[in-house]
Amino acid sequence: MAGKAKFDQEAAFKSIIGAGREPEESQETPVVKEKNKDRVQRSYFLDRDIDKALRRMALEEGKKLTEIVNELLRDGLSKYLIG
Repeated sequence: MAGKAKFDQEAAFKSIIGAGREPEESQETPVVKEKNKDRVQRSYFLDRDIDKALRRMALEEGKKLTEIVNELLRDGLSKYLIG
């Protein structure tokens, strides 16, 4: 089988924007979110009915899902939380 032609990324770029143009610098400044050192990200599997109830609760109370989950876990784990 004959050799496969290699994709020339630069040639493709030039054919899209024009051979003589250079890429423009973005003037948008990226939004940097402040990290909360008191938080960790975890992944857990929830039963579908629990997930629906959490989402409904967050919507009705106008809060983020993270806030709802943290509140419920704090209530349920109060005797295990230190301080």
